[in-house]
Parts: sequence; structure tokens; C-alpha cells
Amino acid sequence: MRLQNKVAIITGAAHGIGKAYAQRFAEEGADVVIADIDQTAGRALAKSFVDRGFSAWGRSTDVRIFGNVEGLMRETVDRFGRIDILLNNAAIYVTQKLWKGPVEELAIEEWDRVLEVNLKGVFLCCKAVIPIMKRQRSGKIINIASGTFFSGSGNMPHYTTAKGGVVALTRVMARQLGQWNINVNCMTPGSTLSEESVTDEVLKRREDSVDKRCFKRVEMPADIVGTALFLASSDSDFVTGQLLVVEGGGIMH
Repeated sequence: MRLQNKVAIITGAAHGIGKAYAQRFAEEGADVVIADIDQTAGRALAKSFVDRGFSAWGRSTDVRIFGNVEGLMRETVDRFGRIDILLNNAAIYVTQKLWKGPVEELAIEEWDRVLEVNLKGVFLCCKAVIPIMKRQRSGKIINIASGTFFSGSGNMPHYTTAKGGVVALTRVMARQLGQWNINVNCMTPGSTLSEESVTDEVLKRREDSVDKRCFKRVEMPADIVGTALFLASSDSDFVTGQLLVVEGGGIMH
């Protein structure tokens, strides 16, 4: 197992792609911390993992609040002794009724709402975990960006700006943290059928991306988790500051 004896925190892990990351990491031997603002779902998922013989803990986490995030890191170390992996997955996207439209019509409150989770939340989690990883002189930080960073598509100025900021932050941290043997990388899943309730509208939205890809099918969570596992495992020990695109050839860079 590729993550045996590793401790992994995954934010936004109670639902969607985050849930798929958590399951794969648990199957690979990690102690998985399911950090999600949805406490009920996070604890239920952790219990389901433990019932199957895996190691997991669900912890209510609001990535917008630094004290809450600091508590997550401290309690994880108290419980498991260390933190080897941080996967910053928590984000506001279309499943949270993300506003779409032109920049001049974007409400300032909506801009702040999305940037606070999708960019500031990543910053706060990194800020809280870095001192721990520095003491260990090791760690893997994995940030989730978006292909909209390349194309400007999607009609989501705030979302795309936040994800571009995640890419920039990844590269800065990779430069700063290499001397402590801390890897910082980023990945961009494509439009992925990860909703727990699949309506005709949801399916159509995911199918709209198919024509742009080399692989002519809808992207599924199983298509993404292997890349996250690579970045979390020792296989990527000499990879840092990189952006890996997992979109079936829809974007090439």
C-alpha cells in the first residue's frame, strides 16, 4: 500500500471528488482525516471507513476561519502524531449555486464569498500545516485548481481568479519549502460527474465537456484519484511546483 503509515488531511472530503480522494487514500493505508464543514456527513463517512477496517476521523472544519484550521492541525497531530499530506480540496463550485455572468455584474459580496473559501481557505490551511511539516522536514501539499485558469471559460470570474491564485500560491510555496523536503503541487480535474444526486441537468453539464476531450466520455472521480495518489506518495518525491492537468486531453499545456 502506497500510503501506509501516512496521515492525510483532505478538506471538503465528505462529498463529491473529495469523498473519492478519501476512499482511495484510506484503501492505500493512510490515516485519513475527513475535514468538512458538513460535520454529519464527514463523521458518517469516517465511520463507514472504520467499519471497513480503514483508519479515518471526521472533523468539522471551516477553512475560512484560521482558528478552526489551526485546531484541525493540532488535533490531527495529537491523534495521529504527524501530518504527511494536506489535500486542499474544499471549494465553492456549481453545486453551491455559483453565480455566473460578466465581471461588471458580479456582486462584491459574491466575489468575497468565493475567494474566501477557494483561495483564502487554501492559504489558511497551508499556513497552519507548514510549521508542522517543517518540524518533520517532510510533507506533501496538494492543491486543486481548475482548467478555467487556462481558458478563462465558464463565465465565473471569481471562481477562475481564485483557482489562478491557487496555482500561483502553489509555485511560491514550492520555492519556499523545498529546503524542508516539502513537496507542493497542484492538479486540475476537469468537469467531473461527482454529484451525489445526478439529474438530467447535471448530466448535461458534464456531457458538454466531452467534445473538447481526446477521450470522448464523461470524466468520473475514479479518473482523478490516481493523480492525487501519485502526488501524495513517495513516487512524486522529486516533483514540486507542478500543475498536472487531469482532463482527458481537453487542455494541453
